[in-house]
Amino acid sequence: MFSSSFLPLEVIIRILSFLPSKILPKLRLVSKQFNSIISEPYFLRLHHSHALNSSFILTAFTVSNKSLDVQLKLLSYTKPNQTALTAFRTSLFEERYLEQTQKPITKSFLGDKVKVLSSNHQLICFVTAKEHFLFDPIKQKTLEISQSPSASSSSSTLTSFGFVSSTSQYKIIRFFLPYNPICKFETLTLSIKERNYKHHLEISPWTSQETECHYLLQPYPPVHADGLLYWTTKESPTKIVSFSLEHEKFSVLPPPPCFEDNPNHDFSLCGIRGKLWAVDYKSLEPNMEIWMMNGSNGSAWVKTHRIDLKETLTRYYRSFPIRIHDIECDCVFFQVLYPSRVKIYYTSRNEVKDYGELNHELQCCYYTDGLLSL
Repeated sequence: MFSSSFLPLEVIIRILSFLPSKILPKLRLVSKQFNSIISEPYFLRLHHSHALNSSFILTAFTVSNKSLDVQLKLLSYTKPNQTALTAFRTSLFEERYLEQTQKPITKSFLGDKVKVLSSNHQLICFVTAKEHFLFDPIKQKTLEISQSPSASSSSSTLTSFGFVSSTSQYKIIRFFLPYNPICKFETLTLSIKERNYKHHLEISPWTSQETECHYLLQPYPPVHADGLLYWTTKESPTKIVSFSLEHEKFSVLPPPPCFEDNPNHDFSLCGIRGKLWAVDYKSLEPNMEIWMMNGSNGSAWVKTHRIDLKETLTRYYRSFPIRIHDIECDCVFFQVLYPSRVKIYYTSRNEVKDYGELNHELQCCYYTDGLLSL
């Protein structure tokens, strides 16, 4: 009979938490001890924290047809090194898929526009005007989510999706505009529960709520990072406002040093790889600086990149002309919007390389290996 008594329990838990999710259901059948360990919410959180260090990236780009049917092609690569980026470029522009790039999955949705929302966890969310879907890119399974009762009665809404690690819950939130002074929203909570040796979603009904919001927020979808949603404010000087998915309350963060009252600056927030990033674009230079929130509640900001855009932008842009898709210590993967071109900045060479023109919408989402079964 198998026995693991020769290893301390802490060591066993740590070893199991590094294993891929596809292996763990089989290990639950090995012994009562393994089944008990893998069933614990603590183990779910530990496995997720280790999976965050993996470099899986889900990239999704939409190709709109003349009808209301929209095709989404999903592909992934493991790390943004030179080999992987070459494979990514080949698959994106030439419809060829090398060994380093997973062959994309094609999905069809009804609606005139599809938005891909990331949770920095196992699942991603597809939202259209008529449908909500959860998708597991590892197991390639889809779950349709019912619309809220008032979904068809109001068009002035913004939908967000995120994961709360402390409670092992996903949340889909529909915010009604305007936000100030009372923010009205609807929440759908999806809790991870253990049943029949597997982790499943327990879906609650939609609930209508409201909370005070003392800030004039920008009327665009917030970014998600580590269980929080983030906006910038309209008023000057610019502030960063967060919304806790767990407590469903607003608060304000200390801004990075670049958030000064300067008419020649434009700012953007990014939720990438579970972290919050602030991008400062200086139109007169032109260049951009990227800052990462380091520490809880915005207690510290670190400038990670400064990118010279003089050779990249062909004309003057007053508004923000850049969309950031991925940020690593050694490179930044971004898109110039007018005209639409994909570019990568290499830190070691202090060089921006052009990867070609992009004729369709590109959205990137980030997922991790998880134990959930749809």
